[in-house]
Amino acid sequence: MTPGTATVTVASRFNGPPGSGNGGYSAGLLAAHVDASAVSVRLRKPIPLDRELQVRDGQLLDGETVIASAEPAALDLDVPAAPTLDEALKASAKVPWRDRHPFPTCFGCGPAREDGIGALLGPLDGRAEWAGVWRPSEVLPHDGTTVLPEVVWAALDCPSAQPVAPDGGPAFVLGTFVAQVEQPVELGVDHVLLAWELGREGRKAYSASAIVGPHGVCGRARAVWVSIG
Repeated sequence: MTPGTATVTVASRFNGPPGSGNGGYSAGLLAAHVDASAVSVRLRKPIPLDRELQVRDGQLLDGETVIASAEPAALDLDVPAAPTLDEALKASAKVPWRDRHPFPTCFGCGPAREDGIGALLGPLDGRAEWAGVWRPSEVLPHDGTTVLPEVVWAALDCPSAQPVAPDGGPAFVLGTFVAQVEQPVELGVDHVLLAWELGREGRKAYSASAIVGPHGVCGRARAVWVSIG
């Protein structure tokens, strides 16, 4: 853990549900303060926007209120074989969320956003996984050649919700997210987004996701979603 206390601010551009931060993006900002390759982030409250939040001892604090907590994790997750780009494009053309999105202005997957990630997936023919294609552009936060890690976290977050709620509802919000960034995600390069459901228990649903680039897996994640519908 980095010593002392740091601060982060989730700008309003990086929203998920209206009025709160995108879960994956916000989790990625917090995970940057944990010295581990895989980090587990539990989101406890909606992430405030445009407000300076403290990071202390693995916790994201709004005053004395714990918004999220993070810790090192082990991520034992096998990624299925990636489809071809053509197969992923064909799948994403069937995406149900394009017209029935619960949060259409979401930075990660909202179809109403032109400055977001646009992570919209659809079911692969003959497979349980969903897929899409992501070509990151310079409209996203980047270092000149690759998108920033918190953007990768957001691109892992939103895809994993879509197999859980295939028709766009009932709406789910992210509860716990374990992610690992393994390779940089390059600007202007096509990447396959892959997501699949892992199971359900009451109001909770479990899923996983991966980003696969020309040189293999760039990141993988496991998510716990909580229904609010």
